[in-house]
Amino acid sequence: MLQSFCKPAPGLQQFVRFYTQRQMMIDGPGVVHPVTARAVPMLEFELGEPINAFYHEERSLKKSPEVTLVGPQTHRRVDLLLRGALKHFVIMFQPDGLSRLFSVPMGELTDEDFDGHAVLGTPISEVYQRLGDCKTFEERVSFVDTFLLRRALTSSSHDAISAAANRILLRGGRVAFADLADRAGLSTRQFQRRFSQQVGMRPKLLARIARFEAALDGKARFAAKSWTDVAHQFGYHDQMHMVHDFGEFTGETPTKTLSQLRAVFSGRLLTGRWTETSETDDGGPRVFF
Repeated sequence: MLQSFCKPAPGLQQFVRFYTQRQMMIDGPGVVHPVTARAVPMLEFELGEPINAFYHEERSLKKSPEVTLVGPQTHRRVDLLLRGALKHFVIMFQPDGLSRLFSVPMGELTDEDFDGHAVLGTPISEVYQRLGDCKTFEERVSFVDTFLLRRALTSSSHDAISAAANRILLRGGRVAFADLADRAGLSTRQFQRRFSQQVGMRPKLLARIARFEAALDGKARFAAKSWTDVAHQFGYHDQMHMVHDFGEFTGETPTKTLSQLRAVFSGRLLTGRWTETSETDDGGPRVFF
């Protein structure tokens, strides 16, 4: 497996967290990639063979479109079945970055995925064609940077809700919500209502998912650390509190979740990439799934 990561251009960091590209050849029956809860929306461009996705609630198997628009996810509703010659380029957005760039209502994206051509239209279809023509990951990043910077010129402004959502991610969910409301100049009720409209979920739910992602990231980076230590480090009341959240967001225990993801990534979770600076970071590599 070849995997690449890159930060967006400085003018896009309020909209985009990072770009990534994964290329692999998987023979035989394939590998199951569980799609756990995820705090942010993404656009995925399939440049190789299509991926089959198994939807748990529908008990159905569907072939992925060329471009998939995926909203934030609050639980494990899909497993991807990876097989064949795969290559995909992904734009991972800030919580309201996709909405601000493309005027998509976030409340309709949460726990959903759509054909990107159908929702975003001709501009994204043209991006897909250009990405296929590019020879390298660096060329794709440069092209997407240019495309998104043009859209940013006419996008809605970065406001207090945007700042609050980004702060929740940077702090791994460990925030004081009254403080966020005060910073936004809103009452708690006004803040929660505007946040849900703009981000697609309540601030406390985003914070729980962000903490879950941070805990999984922390354990993946430091395998010798016990899950009890991880629970303490990331602000859970105790290990059972963390286990409960993992069960809600992945359908599995913390150990089983990490084991499943290691199988997908062939044990190469630590890639040494750098995507953003967290207020709680120790300077080590970041892990995103």
